[in-house]
Amino acid sequence: MGGAINTLAFPAPNLPQHFYEDELLTRRDLVWITTTEDERIPACYVRAKSSNGFFSGPPMTILYSHGNAEDIALHLDYIDALVHFTGSDVFSYEYVGYSVSKLEGKEPSEAASIRSIDAAWRYLVDELKIPPKRIVIFGRSIGSGPSVDLASRSEVEGSAHSPLDVAGVLLQSPLESGARAVLGHVVSFIGYYLDIFKNYEKIGNITSPVAIMHGTTDEVVPWENGKALHRSLQRPYDPLWLEGYGHNNMPQDICFDYVKDFVRHVSHRG
Repeated sequence: MGGAINTLAFPAPNLPQHFYEDELLTRRDLVWITTTEDERIPACYVRAKSSNGFFSGPPMTILYSHGNAEDIALHLDYIDALVHFTGSDVFSYEYVGYSVSKLEGKEPSEAASIRSIDAAWRYLVDELKIPPKRIVIFGRSIGSGPSVDLASRSEVEGSAHSPLDVAGVLLQSPLESGARAVLGHVVSFIGYYLDIFKNYEKIGNITSPVAIMHGTTDEVVPWENGKALHRSLQRPYDPLWLEGYGHNNMPQDICFDYVKDFVRHVSHRG
């Protein structure tokens, strides 16, 4: 079972070095961050133009964790659009074992992705001094795993700030766990110790508002995953259930409007 779950969870794209040199390494907003195991991973910190005018103060920052079967270089257009339509800054980081990290021989795993988001957290709050209450954690698909893990913890190694203090959490097509998304509840109980990203155990610890969007005909991460997580929230925000849409065809304009409305809603907490 563990092999089946990991196949779904970490299908890192196989792309040549020149692709990343052309698409990622030339970006002016590229930064490099380091995990607690001295793994160096790329990230892009895309800044909003102040003329967008959605918020009265400094823009909020979205800490974005991407989905499966993609990497940071493959969703650059997406995060650029997310900045434009929401008026928020977006910090999108890479997982250890993906893109240039994969080319260096690193292997992806649940622990590696959590080390990666922790490195992103330290960069934002400890190096750039962004207050947690100006940050929204946003995870899509498998990215809900590191996002929920971070948002549910009171501390991060090497950081002086608690993720429990973030403004809010956004989840798109989130999974209850790797096993529950792939094989269902019964098998997840049988193979409990092989399961990964047990969001169902952690999400109830998040103290900030949480917004969830999910397609009702999702065949990759069934809608029941999103509904179950929503039922466990301390501070639920009205969910967005997109009737008739699946995992990879949720309308971007509707999703971005939902993100923008949620970020505006939680920005008053900062």
